[in-house]
Amino acid sequence: MGALTLLITGAGGYIGRHAVDEALHQGHRVIAVLRRPADMPDGVDVLHCDLAEGGDALAAACARADVVIHCAASMSGDAGEHARDTLKATETLMSSMPRGGRIVLLGSIAVYDYEVLEPDAMLTEAAPLEDRPERRDGYAAGKLGQEHLALRLAADHEHKLTILRAGAVFGPGRLWNAHFGPMIGPLLIRMESRGELPLCHISTCVQALTNAAERPATGPINVLDEDLPHRDRYLNCLAKGPNLVLPLNWRWLVPLAHLLRPLGPRRPGLLRPAVLRARFLPLRYDNSRMREVLGVRQAHGFELLMHEAQQ
Repeated sequence: MGALTLLITGAGGYIGRHAVDEALHQGHRVIAVLRRPADMPDGVDVLHCDLAEGGDALAAACARADVVIHCAASMSGDAGEHARDTLKATETLMSSMPRGGRIVLLGSIAVYDYEVLEPDAMLTEAAPLEDRPERRDGYAAGKLGQEHLALRLAADHEHKLTILRAGAVFGPGRLWNAHFGPMIGPLLIRMESRGELPLCHISTCVQALTNAAERPATGPINVLDEDLPHRDRYLNCLAKGPNLVLPLNWRWLVPLAHLLRPLGPRRPGLLRPAVLRARFLPLRYDNSRMREVLGVRQAHGFELLMHEAQQ
């Protein structure tokens, strides 16, 4: 396929910045959508825009693009922030695109219903999605709502949509995620030892985004590495890991989480049974669709990726 014009949202964020670099490396033209000023490589067209507000400039940029790669979303915050920066931003963006436009949405494996999965099961795209987002944390609920919204808007506007459900993205400057357990100062409370960590190296993630833009729209695809470590293997690769590790079985917290249910939205995310299960249930993860449909393979083995990320 020849060079495309790719509009990349969230281009100032961790994944977005790397996606811009990968798109340029593959010979594509880039329109980078930023809410705040950030340095961009030479040759990139920059649009400063709050996606939740949109405007004529966003619509014009979408009209110039062959494909939109939508990385922008709220990673934390309360329900209001997710509603604005994930849901409203997606609605405004997709409504600004010309009818029949092409869009690749960076989703998350957080959208699956982990309550129906058995320990050591293989998670594939066939797994059911969460049907009660209120029992999950704000990020998972926001990404689930975003996916449902994107599917509806794609049908309404005849957009060609591909959803990439990425695992926990890691790489240089981003080596930690919620699948280990809480950190209290130098102490890590490790809440599970079995099962694979659902990791996605940044190179895997951005290659999947760019390759998806170059291919026809398809059904959802899980984006995960092939060499997935258990938690102890990951911790052993950290040059500056926690000073102390306290094992604590997450299942012991489930009864307490049920007792705290009357707190409703005020209850911390980690003290929700569905959140505990989603983060710590030992599973295996399948990425065969990513390899077969997108032609993406993990760049190196896990230890080498970790070594390079810490240089």
